[in-house]
Amino acid sequence: MNYKRYKIIVGGHFNAGKTTFVRTASEIISVSTERKISNPVEKRLKDTTTTAMDYGKLTLDGAEINIFGIPGQERFSFMWETLSKGASGFIFLIDSTNEDLWQDTLKQIKVIVKDQEKPYVVCANKQDLPDVKPIHYIRSKLNLPDYVPIFPSIATDKSVVAEILSALIYLITNQSLRRERR
Repeated sequence: MNYKRYKIIVGGHFNAGKTTFVRTASEIISVSTERKISNPVEKRLKDTTTTAMDYGKLTLDGAEINIFGIPGQERFSFMWETLSKGASGFIFLIDSTNEDLWQDTLKQIKVIVKDQEKPYVVCANKQDLPDVKPIHYIRSKLNLPDYVPIFPSIATDKSVVAEILSALIYLITNQSLRRERR
């Protein structure tokens, strides 16, 4: 069978849910470079962090999707552009309960997407937790253009993750069709 192949990058700030998103999406056992956290501030939120990448793979709507999760902390930013080369599109997660970290995701968007004409979506993750911020508030705080979709997300929910990936593939496909018509 001849599959269309996509490379999707999953970014976002520290503790946004990137590793969980990749694991949930993947049909294979995902590859992860999680290491114990030594930073005391970060250690209060979780025990491990991605130091290089996460990798998962799935077939969706007749396409092979290779998903790469990138580290959230700026000290690992050398991996952001490296892994983003050749990407078809991007998913950026934010923890919609922790507004203090959102600027880190915006920094990633600026570094990675830059002048590329690649579609991206933002996921307001952890929507199953108390104190989530509403989507309209998140859009306003992030000052995102209207054409950038923001999806409510729960990275542990396979159907939600599949819907987000399908939506991004749709954006990628339609962008390719627009370019072909030019």
